[in-house]
Amino acid sequence: MSRATRRTQLPTTACWKRGFTSCRSPTRPRNSRKKCAKCWRATDKHGYGILTDMRIVLGVGGDGAYEHALAWIQALGFEQPQVILAAVIEPPRPPVVGVVAPFPEEVLLGAVQAQEAAAQERLNALQQTLQAQGIESEAVILHGQATTRLLELAEERGADLLALGGTRKGTLQAFFVGSVARAALTSAKQSLLIAYTPPPADAPLHAVLATDHSEYNYRCIDLLLKFAPRNLKRIAITTAFDLDEETLESLTRSAPAVKESGVEWIIEQLHERNRRVCERLRPLQAACESVVVEGLPIPSIREAMDETQSQLLILGAKGHGLIERISLGSVSYHFAVGERANLLLLRVAE
Repeated sequence: MSRATRRTQLPTTACWKRGFTSCRSPTRPRNSRKKCAKCWRATDKHGYGILTDMRIVLGVGGDGAYEHALAWIQALGFEQPQVILAAVIEPPRPPVVGVVAPFPEEVLLGAVQAQEAAAQERLNALQQTLQAQGIESEAVILHGQATTRLLELAEERGADLLALGGTRKGTLQAFFVGSVARAALTSAKQSLLIAYTPPPADAPLHAVLATDHSEYNYRCIDLLLKFAPRNLKRIAITTAFDLDEETLESLTRSAPAVKESGVEWIIEQLHERNRRVCERLRPLQAACESVVVEGLPIPSIREAMDETQSQLLILGAKGHGLIERISLGSVSYHFAVGERANLLLLRVAE
């Protein structure tokens, strides 16, 4: 079935992707997983409070993983970003703590100086690259623990986004990179971009926006509009919910619509909320797709990313209302550290 595309309204149509079943299946086993999708097109060209001086702190390490995060910053097309390139010189670590004697002072000094020289050369090259692309940048070299210093810098500079690169290799170096990401996930006040792979060079950018439809999450979506990533071509607005028998019975007693239609009523309600989110996202000029999955959040989001061929996961925070409690859980830590997915985690002040 072909999709209808109009500028004045957002009609629902059959999904463009295979594998999504109809939302109106008359019967199904209670314990079966169900997924469904509807598609809309948002083509409004009006702006929405765009940040024209968006400040981004990019952690630059010697392993080159930062290149993934920088590539995403460039690919997403933020409006006039200001990138603060930050390299952190950490104290040398003995091969085996407590077994190998401390390094002589001159050895430590030489190691630090070598790291500083390499970091400065790296930062200079990055600044030249960004300048050629018309992106304003600043280079900073810090000393201390990378986790602490990057978070402090982001706070001091009033950064809107902290960008970190990672690696999927199971090495000791990956462990230390992961420790920075874990600390940022738990402690950073800024939004986070954590990238493990670069964006596709010859394919459109697709993203999954996982939402629990909480008030906080809607504020995060407004922040996404201010960030204004203009190069996203498709956004799959995804909501997962998981109902146990006790909750379903409670809903059946309190809501006549649930008693009459069962889970179908919940699915339609979530699709309608996703449609409203799509309307909010009009200024991004991206195609929108609503995906509602009955199942646990983590496998549901993973499946949505696979089926929509999305390279980026966008998350806000979980909510506290009835619909919110049965939908999206707190999954950012899992996807950033456990599965190491490319993640844009939006955060706003409470």
